[in-house]
Amino acid sequence: MLQEVSTDAFKEDLSPQLAQMDYKGVHWPKSRAKTMSEKDALTVDGCAVFFKQSKYVLLDKQLIEFATIAINRPDMKNQHDVFNRVMPKDNIAVICFFESRITGARLILVNVHLTWDSALADVKVIQTGILMEHVTKLAEKYARWPPVKDKKMITLPASPSDGEAAAPQAEPGPSQEYRSNTEIPLLVCGDFNSTEDSSVYDLMSKGRVPPDHLELSSFHYGSFTRDGIEHPFSLRDSYAHIKGTADELPFTNYTPGFADVIDYIWYSTNTLEVVDLLGPPDAGYLKRMPAFPNWHFPADHIQIMAEFIIKGRKDKKHAPERDPPDFGTGSGASRG
Repeated sequence: MLQEVSTDAFKEDLSPQLAQMDYKGVHWPKSRAKTMSEKDALTVDGCAVFFKQSKYVLLDKQLIEFATIAINRPDMKNQHDVFNRVMPKDNIAVICFFESRITGARLILVNVHLTWDSALADVKVIQTGILMEHVTKLAEKYARWPPVKDKKMITLPASPSDGEAAAPQAEPGPSQEYRSNTEIPLLVCGDFNSTEDSSVYDLMSKGRVPPDHLELSSFHYGSFTRDGIEHPFSLRDSYAHIKGTADELPFTNYTPGFADVIDYIWYSTNTLEVVDLLGPPDAGYLKRMPAFPNWHFPADHIQIMAEFIIKGRKDKKHAPERDPPDFGTGSGASRG
């Protein structure tokens, strides 16, 4: 998953190159692209998701435009703070719903880029609240999504000039069923532009931000500032368990005036387990480099990466049905 990817870069560079490695992409630019000419819109950055076609079927994709949603909410559309603070920011999120071709397990994948301005902490948590509200509703819809009938990919037989025969394809498994929105494995990733002490981090990790939170209490955002913001998922920062250790990630954004963790990979703890992480840049190297980007790190954000396994389903166990006891026809029945 990538942020700050222009439509031009997605179409002309990333998609053709990654297609050679079996990857297909989903991309949307930020909302302002709609107000521009076709040529100028190509330069607008957005969020991109790439997935291996041989492993996953893309069942659904959705664009979340925070400003558009906020100004159309019945409880927000007449609020001055919405028009003055949320509406001018054209940040977006992309939501993809996948199914594994082999196991049938399904996955909701979210790529988000929140506004960057440190003076807009309230806007960041409002954007996050809108995002998680839509993830919740979509997950309810996805829990009822029908099974995929045909997941086999169309492949061409290997020619003698290829030098080796094509590997046989594994038999696809049936689509897994889910009883509720929180049972579907969920990953929420991206540039949150928020540190660990923020309301955004609290909302993602604790599932709730109260209306009296310091970053919310002086603003008016409908039910979000009247009742608070919450979501039903049990989420954890993928790097949280190594905080305070020698492997702790010191930053994800490294500039001359700022170095801290503001990018995250959140995962649903009831359905996913972290098995591996990409570590930080070498400490010795960082002593010689006061900031990024440079030749080796072409952006001021570093890459973060996590590997997961999907946990086994904990279905309710039912006692096996037994035949009713046979007490015979009377108290003197023979027992052979």
